[in-house]
Amino acid sequence: MARPGRIVTRRPSRFREQPGPRHSADWYDQSDDPTVLDVGDRLFIPCEGGPSASRLETFPPRLEIEEPDGTYVLVDVGPRQAWRYVFIPSRP
Repeated sequence: MARPGRIVTRRPSRFREQPGPRHSADWYDQSDDPTVLDVGDRLFIPCEGGPSASRLETFPPRLEIEEPDGTYVLVDVGPRQAWRYVFIPSRP
């Protein structure tokens, strides 16, 4: 159920069904975050390196994202605003 003052949108199934390993939602401590995310909520996560500037992910975000030339690895230490994907090229 939606909380008062919160906009809820339907998510296309392609956002709900993104394959890949994830932590459970309970793994994340959201007590200090201004907005608590529910499973399936979308968020932008900035990227360092690789072909993307940021990724639109669903909560909880994927830990790794395969790309043709490498893999994005989620660095989710600290507050959510500090999370980022770091690109690891498949060839040095």
